[in-house]
Amino acid sequence: MDDPLRERLLGQARALINHYWAATLALRQQAGLEQVHGYRIAARRLHALLALWRPLIYHPRLERRLLNAVRRLSPLRDDQVYASHFVHHKPAGKGKGEEKEGKGCASPADSVKVPMLAVALDEWLDAVAQVPAGFDPLAWYRLQLGLRLSLLLNQSDDEQSAKSKKLKNDKLLRQWHKARAEIKQIRYGCELLVAMGAGDPDWLTLLGRWQEQLGQLQDGRQWYKRLRREKNTAKQQRLLRALRKKGGWQLRRLSCQRGELVGLSLLMLKVD
Repeated sequence: MDDPLRERLLGQARALINHYWAATLALRQQAGLEQVHGYRIAARRLHALLALWRPLIYHPRLERRLLNAVRRLSPLRDDQVYASHFVHHKPAGKGKGEEKEGKGCASPADSVKVPMLAVALDEWLDAVAQVPAGFDPLAWYRLQLGLRLSLLLNQSDDEQSAKSKKLKNDKLLRQWHKARAEIKQIRYGCELLVAMGAGDPDWLTLLGRWQEQLGQLQDGRQWYKRLRREKNTAKQQRLLRALRKKGGWQLRRLSCQRGELVGLSLLMLKVD
């Protein structure tokens, strides 16, 4: 690894760690919709960075603590997104600040505990700085991401053929939910590659579109389950029917577009 690339990789690592620390402090002060979302993104980008250097430097406890922090925030994130779409408390005379609070933004007093990981990340960064010149992790990481995507698609094929050609929508929804988490992490990994000139920006565009579509599908699934548990009104019945119809249409669209991911995995696995 030549010196310019070495410095760029170290600079990338420092920037992502600093971004994680800033997101952690913001969330500790206020657990609003924006802060929770920002922390989860920063944590996932940091996890992708750890995976980039994993062939040489592996701190399993650091990675576990990071992923556990993200998982613990999932119920809060779901509640906030649901409230921003379906919970409306807008009495007359309500100000803008109060209106935001009714849409899932917590007050400054509402905070959550997330780890700074300062000592562990400092030790990890010191280890990265000691990696001998000449080692380039980017090509290996690209192959790793391509293989993860290929295995994910193969696993989906195996599950469908093992059960039935006519899977029920709820089973398909669970499959795509599992795939969504993996595609999301692959996308954050591709961000690192593209920033270093080792990936195609079109990969990010494609993965971002898939992440958005799968996110909409998951949101609809969560909203449908929650609405069914609430008081049965005519309005809610109309929402349930609309969500069910939209979910079926989304599943058919994803099935038709699946070949895009197959093509992407082959491109990432191609050795230059």
